[in-house]
Amino acid sequence: MTPQEEIRFLIQNHGIKQNWLAKKLGVKPQTLSYLLNESPKFDDHLYKSIKDILDNNESELDFFNGISESNYDLFADEKLRIGIGGRVRLFAKRKYGTLKKLAEAMDISPQQLHQYISGKREPGSKILLKLLKLGCDINWLLSGSESLESFKIDKLERELTKLQENLTQISNLVKQKN
Repeated sequence: MTPQEEIRFLIQNHGIKQNWLAKKLGVKPQTLSYLLNESPKFDDHLYKSIKDILDNNESELDFFNGISESNYDLFADEKLRIGIGGRVRLFAKRKYGTLKKLAEAMDISPQQLHQYISGKREPGSKILLKLLKLGCDINWLLSGSESLESFKIDKLERELTKLQENLTQISNLVKQKN
């Protein structure tokens, strides 16, 4: 099964609307449809991003199945805190690999970071500013909507990291030969 087929299967099997997924990715529904059904190339980073969205929103998808629009309060504080904490966790995983490394980069204790992730505390302006300086899309963090630009930046950052690693390896090989 190709990555495209796997994503199409997951979307169909879980009853996920492509419009919802497109919104989460920050792309137009037509673009997502093309990428899933017609595109000759299916980027590994896009595959991973879609899988992350589906994995991290699995509980959200289950949650929405039994709720009608009339009794769902979009702006309930508890729901927003849980969402922000989950997005901080996802940012840490994407960019730093672990929560501990993110806490070190933010110059806060892992316990303090855990309070934001668990929803016990909401990040204030100082914490949001630290996250912004570390490359977190604050609009995405607060709203859950990731823009196409953020997706492109994340992809470019990953490519830059790989190129820097390759350059370091080449530099080490040159030093060994001298």
